[in-house]
Amino acid sequence: MEKVIQDIWILNDAGAVLYHRVFDKKVDEQLFGALMSALNLLAEELERGGLSNFELKDKKYIITKHHGILFIVNSSKKTKEKKVNEEIKRIVDKFFILYPKEMFNNWDNDISIFADFENHIKDSLQDTIDKFEKAFW
Repeated sequence: MEKVIQDIWILNDAGAVLYHRVFDKKVDEQLFGALMSALNLLAEELERGGLSNFELKDKKYIITKHHGILFIVNSSKKTKEKKVNEEIKRIVDKFFILYPKEMFNNWDNDISIFADFENHIKDSLQDTIDKFEKAFW
């Protein structure tokens, strides 16, 4: 299975980051700010369960909202959108299997419970060695 997701952020309705895995630790702050601004503009559409995407520099961002939780992922612009959409669906499904939506009714805002989520989605996430190989081979 090809790993297509580079970065992932999972946020709740209040904007708290429940989980994130950043592929390149040097993510530009302005880029992330632009991403958050775009999220605000797309919020109404996302509320209806729509899927939105946009491109910045060499990355494609895909945003989806389920049960009040935002899932933001990015991948290379070269990756087919269908592959990325399939991966984000797998990630969303795994998230709600591990953390059922009912859990959030009495959740104490302790984000440490999401710390091991990467272990459950590592088949979807590009490894840094993959990025290195793709750059040189």
